[in-house]
Amino acid sequence: MPNFRHSTSYDDNQGTPPFRKDTQYSPQASQDVLSYRRSIPLEDSHGNNTPQRQQISSDATMMHGGVGPSTRVEPTPDPLTRAFNEAIKPYVDQIEQLDRQMADMHLRIQQLEDERTEIHSWIDKRGFRPDVPPNIAKSMDAQPDSAQTLNFQLDRKMTMVNYDLHRLQDALNDSLAPSYFVQALTTLLPDLERLAALPQGAKFAFELVIKLGGNLNSHGGAPSTPDDSLEFYERLDETMVDVIRQRLDQGEEWQVMRDVKRIEKTGAYLRSYNGVTSYFPRSLKVMMHEVNMRNGGGGRA
Repeated sequence: MPNFRHSTSYDDNQGTPPFRKDTQYSPQASQDVLSYRRSIPLEDSHGNNTPQRQQISSDATMMHGGVGPSTRVEPTPDPLTRAFNEAIKPYVDQIEQLDRQMADMHLRIQQLEDERTEIHSWIDKRGFRPDVPPNIAKSMDAQPDSAQTLNFQLDRKMTMVNYDLHRLQDALNDSLAPSYFVQALTTLLPDLERLAALPQGAKFAFELVIKLGGNLNSHGGAPSTPDDSLEFYERLDETMVDVIRQRLDQGEEWQVMRDVKRIEKTGAYLRSYNGVTSYFPRSLKVMMHEVNMRNGGGGRA
């Protein structure tokens, strides 16, 4: 009878492991597979890997009523703190209300400043700066370029007044009395004084005063000067003296002697053709005094 071996037995000398089916149970193999699967990281909905053991531990902690690492418990305020908060609450509400009122006031102030800027721009666009009320003039004169702007508008106003006087005289076909010209031109003197008081405005006022006297001369031509014209020249001379002193006080690099010669030349012409015997006499004295002080090494630089 042939000698058959059982399929499960094997020869130790051959060293070949026995054949084992997949369905055969092995306690050690089951434990190894379970450990391997637990060590594989899990992938959440965002594609992030989370270790399974950490997830299980966190879930277990929340199931047992534990507190997670991101959970914070606000401490209950003690009675003293609660009483203090209730006591200061009305004052805190008042402070918040005042803050809202301050914000509204700042907004209103900004709106008023914008409106003022628009009004000033409208006035300058139409050349009305010399004719504005004193309170508006004070605000407009505080601007950095107020002297140049006022000088430009005063120059244009003087030109328009002189042109209107000439046109009126041509329309009447007769020469007007000097008193009409004096009355019209005298209204410009306060504006010249206002211009001279502005920073760097005296040099502009100096030229406009000379131009104003020239405007009156353009309407003359009589060999004798009426009393009204003499009064106008005297007042014009007083205005010029104030302008000269303000110009010297402003520290401008001014060639005084050049303007002295110019005034003397114009005065000689008026004496010869218009009979004007007094043309800025006091102004010339003040200017010559300044020239002498400069030549002597004293006075203003």
